[in-house]
Parts: sequence; C-alpha cells; structure tokens
Amino acid sequence: MFAIVLALVAAACWGLSAVLVRTGLRYLTPTVGTLISLVSALALTAVLVVALQLPELLDVSLQAVAMFALIGILNFPMGRFLNYLAMSHLGVGRSTPLLASAPLFAVLGAVVFTGEELHLATVAGIGLIIGGLYVTLTAKTG
Repeated sequence: MFAIVLALVAAACWGLSAVLVRTGLRYLTPTVGTLISLVSALALTAVLVVALQLPELLDVSLQAVAMFALIGILNFPMGRFLNYLAMSHLGVGRSTPLLASAPLFAVLGAVVFTGEELHLATVAGIGLIIGGLYVTLTAKTG
C-alpha cells in the first residue's frame, strides 16, 4: 500500500509541475526554464544523495555511471526541454497526455533492446495509449 501512495504522490507532483511549468513559461523561454529546473534539481539531489547514501555513491561501478549518464542526457535535458517546449505551444491539457505515452516507447524499447515478450494485457495497454493519443490530437480546442 505504501508503494501505491508513493506512486500517487509522484503522479500528483508531476501533474502539478506541468501547471507550474506552463505558468513559468509566461515569463521565460523553455530553454531558460529547463536550465533553472535542472540546476535546482541537481542541487537538491546532490544534497539528498550525500546526506542519505554517501557509501553507496562511492561504490558505484563505471558501467552504472555510464548508463545513468545516458539516462541523464535523454531524460532530463532533452526530455524536459522538449516537454516544456510542447507545453508552451500546446498547453498543459494537450501536451501532458502526449507525455503520458512514455510507456508505449518503454515497451517498444524493451521488446527491441532486451527481447521482452509482449503479452495480451500489454498489447491492450498499447491500444489504449494509441486511442488516447488519437483523441487528444484530434479533439477540437477552444
């Protein structure tokens, strides 16, 4: 149950952050917003890791560093910048559902790169994601 609460709090944080991003983008560009959010997140994360998990930090393998560095490049600067740019053009209501299609890309990557097998429930989920994207993209605005 605790894990479910954590996941819901994370979802609430992401949902609220989308609204805050859209509000902040009234005053600055997506590039500057991305930089500010990345620097502030790095500072907080560094403090938390040093305070809570310094021994584990000192024990990290080079392979793990390389994988997480790649994740850091794809997820944070690129993903966040493109997300902020989309929000500035589409608004929260249309860009956030598009961002929520991330599981579709995760499943496709898992099948291609790790040989994960597709099951009926996963295929049904993919269909629902694609249906949701269609509704979001074809809905009349305003």
